[in-house]
Amino acid sequence: MELKDELVEEEELEMELKEKFEELKEEKKEELEEELKELKKELDKEELEMELKEELEELN
Repeated sequence: MELKDELVEEEELEMELKEKFEELKEEKKEELEEELKELKKELDKEELEMELKEELEELN
């Protein structure tokens, strides 16, 4: 009986760990997606600035 209880407890802990891992994985994924969006915005901004600089130089 005691062994069975330990096994059940171990399985429950394993499930909890798996759930926590999935939660953390999803959180990290969301963080990375947000960071990627920000980097893309920054890149787009830099590209636009470069284009504007080139156009300005052409006008001079």
